[in-house]
Amino acid sequence: MFLESPDDYDGGELITDTSAGEQRYKLPAGAMILYPSSTLHRVEPVTRGRRLAAIGWVQSQIRDPAAREILFDLDTARRQLFEREGKSHEFDLVTKSLANLQRMWSEI
Repeated sequence: MFLESPDDYDGGELITDTSAGEQRYKLPAGAMILYPSSTLHRVEPVTRGRRLAAIGWVQSQIRDPAAREILFDLDTARRQLFEREGKSHEFDLVTKSLANLQRMWSEI
């Protein structure tokens, strides 16, 4: 999470190397970037002012990336179903399946 205004310092961009290429971030105070711990990253040197940031880690309860993607897609479909039709029998079945898969695949 960026804690300083980008106007308060020069340099200090967070750079991540992704399959889409190099991504550069210098965001307003309070903005946050989330990315997998397997992503290569670096911070450019600060040449003026001070760059403060808070850094943390989040551990998924679902270790397998493929399982996480299935859960994400299922939840996305569930939300879209609810937006389109509201609470229905199909929405309840998808919600139940999502919860059961989360329990089955969770390591905590």
